[in-house]
Amino acid sequence: MTNTLYDLIVIGGGITGAATARDAALRGMSVLLVERDDLASGTSSRSSKLIHGGLRYLETYQFKLVAESLREREKALTLAPHLTDSQQFLYLLYSGYPESKALLNLGLTFYDLASGSILKRRHRMLNAEKVLVREPHLRSEGLKGAGMYWDVLTDDARLTIDVAKGAAEAGADLINHAAVTALIIEGGKTRGVSITDTITGGTFDVHARQVVNATGPWTDQTRALEHTTTTTHKLRPTKGVHIVVKKTDFPLNTAVFLRSPDDNRVVWPTPSLEKDVVYIGTTDTDYTGDIDDVYPDEHDIRYLLNVANHTIPDAQLTENHIVGSWAGLRPLVAPEPGVSETNTSREHVITEGATGMITISGGKLTSNRLMANQLVDAALRGLKKSTRKSSAGVVPVSGADMVVAKRVTRDADLAGVPKDIAAIWVHRYGSNAATILRLWIADPANHEVIGARNLTRAEIIYGVKNEMVETLADLLIRRTSAFFWDETGGLSHIDAVADELERLVPWAPGQRATEISGYRILVSKHRPRPISA
Repeated sequence: MTNTLYDLIVIGGGITGAATARDAALRGMSVLLVERDDLASGTSSRSSKLIHGGLRYLETYQFKLVAESLREREKALTLAPHLTDSQQFLYLLYSGYPESKALLNLGLTFYDLASGSILKRRHRMLNAEKVLVREPHLRSEGLKGAGMYWDVLTDDARLTIDVAKGAAEAGADLINHAAVTALIIEGGKTRGVSITDTITGGTFDVHARQVVNATGPWTDQTRALEHTTTTTHKLRPTKGVHIVVKKTDFPLNTAVFLRSPDDNRVVWPTPSLEKDVVYIGTTDTDYTGDIDDVYPDEHDIRYLLNVANHTIPDAQLTENHIVGSWAGLRPLVAPEPGVSETNTSREHVITEGATGMITISGGKLTSNRLMANQLVDAALRGLKKSTRKSSAGVVPVSGADMVVAKRVTRDADLAGVPKDIAAIWVHRYGSNAATILRLWIADPANHEVIGARNLTRAEIIYGVKNEMVETLADLLIRRTSAFFWDETGGLSHIDAVADELERLVPWAPGQRATEISGYRILVSKHRPRPISA
């Protein structure tokens, strides 16, 4: 890297940075993506795990944003079929809600038309009786009916990983656990970055014709490296928290939208793709704390428990029912004074700083491809460089070959892989699961389940060799999601997983103990009750 003059350096390994690196590499540009922690370690693994139009944004007349997001939702179904599941949602209507059935029907009609998929996914209006037949445990008092419509669930962290892998497959260089500590400014213009390896402590400089800032909640910190005062388009981060409960404690089969009993905000309990749990979110509150240490507090937990018990009164959930939670920051562009956090626009903004670094602020997971496209276009205008047209909207992400994925399912069965394990591989990695299967076949020792939720040695080896896993958090949070869905957050097998990572990475002396201790603390911050593991 130090001997390469890149066309583009992308700072930030979240979904926007990964998509930008992929778009640029597919156009033939030389690209380096630099991530301080790990791919998807910020907001991109802590969202509501939805690729959606944002039905609630119609309340604030953000029609352009909703239409744009719906078109991107449809693209995501073709670009990442292994990571996107089209699901039915119920927008519940109760007495006292501001929207009427007629208004909701009108909004959902716009939703259908704007998506361009009205023949595939068309909403229906249901009366109260039909809603309760479908979801008999919902609160019946005051229920007037619902609008049943479609949106898409995803694994946000896995989506980011496979977009980043797609960038690498297109020729981009990627590095994680490497912090950009300074910009290289020559003649008043940014011409590269100074990087510190956060694992070894080593430092080095890398040069580029253009640098872009796609660091999400850290946008203003990165922009400050230009050593100029920025007064426009600063961030107003808001915190979003979700809790996770067992479906046996909270019997819900369809994602529902309803209003919180505390403040009338729209919230959505959602059955996870993991099948056995439901997650409930989200909060949306201004955040002024440490952006490197965001976690649910007592008020967040109480708010979401109130939502849960308002949705299904017989559940009577308490903190003891929570098996997991997460908190993330929305990197929203600060609005005019007096606008509430809930009404702050989710639109993104692209600006150029005094030294030429281009920054993208705001936006959301659903719009990542479009945001990346516009960011690369902005970089190219500064470079005055001609490239191939963007193909990121037609080239699937890594792992998206479903013909190969189906073949993996068949071959895994012939190789004796338990069906539940093979299903996890294919859904999590798509066609890339073929590499895990080869590891399984090559060595019987790789058959051993040594991690929570059927994590085999073969999958851990794949994570290290093929997906840049360096730490326990990399593996258990972003690559396999045990942190979110497992009742122990992945701690039930932590010693065995740590032993395997120490063998593969390898770690420095003493790092194993530090890794386990640090991961235990992280899990405890996101569990309101002690973990016995």
